[in-house]
Amino acid sequence: MRLVDALRSSPVSRLDDLRHVEQALVKISRVSNGRDAARYRSQRSGVMLSRPSIAILATLRQSGPVRLSLLARLTDLEAPLISREIRDLVQSGHVRRSADPTDGRAGIVELTPLGRRASLAYRSATDEIISETFASWSAADLHDLRVKLERVVEDFTRRPITDSRAS
Repeated sequence: MRLVDALRSSPVSRLDDLRHVEQALVKISRVSNGRDAARYRSQRSGVMLSRPSIAILATLRQSGPVRLSLLARLTDLEAPLISREIRDLVQSGHVRRSADPTDGRAGIVELTPLGRRASLAYRSATDEIISETFASWSAADLHDLRVKLERVVEDFTRRPITDSRAS
């Protein structure tokens, strides 16, 4: 076997594979979370709200009424941004804000029927886009991808082992 043929058939290094995986994850994140994708989902759904507002509506749909502080943690958005977005969502009729009955200093936020419809419409448009994206994939391929991506998520979210020597 010639050297050139040997090099072509040799396995790619683990580091190179890891770099390609990381690059693919970054690209998927940029494409799926970018402005163009958000604009497309908004147009498809008819829901013309900011990305933070969409995240807030989706979180409230899943969590139910919550305090603003918990909403900030669940959405991973900064408190000033949450306050500004909630103010706009209250004005547009998508959410309702009230005092926490257990602590009047804290605010509780919940979806209105309009907010629920908007969140469901946006979710439905997103589901359609994902379905179209993977239309040519077999059920088995989708299942394998799901299992592997869930493993990636689990590995990424696992708390790192701290090195006692670093202290």
